[in-house]
Amino acid sequence: MSITRRFIYLLSLGLLFLVLAALVHISLTIFIIYNLICATLLIIDYFISIEQSDLIIERCGEDKLSIYEKEAISFEVYNKSNYKLLLELKDEIPDFHFSTENKLMKGEILPSEKKIFQYFVVPTKRGAFTFKNLHFKYEGKLKLCKKEYKVKLDREYKVYPNLKNLKKYRLSICNNRMLNQGQKSLKMLGKGTAFESLREYVSGDEYRRINWKATARGNKPIVNQYEPEKNQHVYMFIDTGRPMSYTVRGYRKLDMVVNTALVLSDIVNQNGDQSALLLFNTEVSNMVMPGKGAGHRTKILESLYHIDFNNETSNYDDCFFHFKKMERHRSIIFLFTDFDTVEEAENMLKVLPVISKNNMVIIMLIKNESIEEISLLKIKKVDDLFNKGVALELLDERHKIINLLNRKGVLCLECAAEKLELNVINKYIQVKNQNYM
Repeated sequence: MSITRRFIYLLSLGLLFLVLAALVHISLTIFIIYNLICATLLIIDYFISIEQSDLIIERCGEDKLSIYEKEAISFEVYNKSNYKLLLELKDEIPDFHFSTENKLMKGEILPSEKKIFQYFVVPTKRGAFTFKNLHFKYEGKLKLCKKEYKVKLDREYKVYPNLKNLKKYRLSICNNRMLNQGQKSLKMLGKGTAFESLREYVSGDEYRRINWKATARGNKPIVNQYEPEKNQHVYMFIDTGRPMSYTVRGYRKLDMVVNTALVLSDIVNQNGDQSALLLFNTEVSNMVMPGKGAGHRTKILESLYHIDFNNETSNYDDCFFHFKKMERHRSIIFLFTDFDTVEEAENMLKVLPVISKNNMVIIMLIKNESIEEISLLKIKKVDDLFNKGVALELLDERHKIINLLNRKGVLCLECAAEKLELNVINKYIQVKNQNYM
């Protein structure tokens, strides 16, 4: 229990009796009696006010949160009493992994009313987190005291990759809109590998697509029309080792890759292909075989939401040979990884033919913008000269890595962090529509 401002003001009036006692030499008895009356009223207020049992409080709302997004934590409060209450509620938030501006919830609740109270958090780490106790208090009927309680409301909230981006890209695809600077929808007749229909030849069509049998029967040029192959296997290889332990613009690279993989999986399934996932570090930690549908999407989501990085050097041999053992179909593989040195890239290249021989492999790298900024610094002191020299050396090493991969026939793309999702989706569209397989 705590006291209210009204009670403090009431006690302050007692000082008048103390001053009068000093001025007119009357007994202090009146001052003492007044304070006893105030204390009695405070006790009465406590006992005549409603009990904890008159309030029913439950957690409500979604228990699936998106990382780095503003999410609501909600409570439903039912006031069974016949009195209007001014409520204050405060939740116990798990340390370190949630930021919030104000977690104190305030509001009036009328007699026999159900009302939703909520505050907002921004999760900064994927995984499962338990929110436990809720503290709440309300004023007594005389508004002299505040009754305080703690109720156990344990609930596990799972912080997933950014689910809100899925709606954005799904809407773009369904509405047949451009994804990025001229990129069209996934279906693009006239390109691809799967036969779709016959149509009359028009100027500009490729001669190799002419169907000579149909041309002979119809006595006019007829061409085959193709569309991208369906039910193709599209894998997302995610390196959870040291390359993903760094941060870009305050965000962990692994979080950005996980978000991208989830979006790509959704787009792949919408296009009629089958998405798959392989997580690896010193060994393969998880592999979700190709599939589609709501159940498969949930399986991918559950595999991604809790993964974390470490500082180990990744074992590409175990990853690639494990994939070869488990997968027999020609597939598109997006490999999310990175390299610090040319030697690391060369080590990966030695074993890459295990999967690149029969599959389309696309290596995705994220730019280190902080190094690029340092390389552009104007030199004002000796430290600037040293830092710029190191940055330029690192960038030169990185360009050598990308050139080495491209010379070996490996498609390696480097992009800014904020463009990773769009670049991956557009590259998938390009691969599907330009018959790279």
